[in-house]
Amino acid sequence: MSKSGVLLPVRICLALSLVVGLVILAFDGLLWFDNPRNGHATALIVFSVIQAFLLGFSFLRFQEAKRMILFWSILYLVLLLLNPLTAPSIDMPIEVFTLYLMGFFPVSSTPQFSCPFLCPPFLITYDLLIVLQIILVATLLRNRRKQQAI
Repeated sequence: MSKSGVLLPVRICLALSLVVGLVILAFDGLLWFDNPRNGHATALIVFSVIQAFLLGFSFLRFQEAKRMILFWSILYLVLLLLNPLTAPSIDMPIEVFTLYLMGFFPVSSTPQFSCPFLCPPFLITYDLLIVLQIILVATLLRNRRKQQAI
């Protein structure tokens, strides 16, 4: 894939990942309710800032940004996959928290927190984050291999 061939898909996936993270921040009241105990909302804010920086940087220096985006996407994917292991911090079994994150056991609003589109929002937001990171990693690794072959 040429620079122009990989440029658009990478930017689109990175932008979608940022938007999905912002949707979670905006509509997942349970995320904010549990934040004092596990820091997930704070972490997601930091992740969103990193993605916004990488997206902006990709418009300035795409060749340099590609490596940073690849490393970030790998790290973010690992963090997303390990996230269920934090379930004990909110007194929840790991299996139940995993199923919750994947949208199998959504939570509706309660007097303590608001979930206008259920929590996790729209049921698939967490799954989307994982899929988008996989697409980013696969696209950038494929592009890297093709450039090394040239």
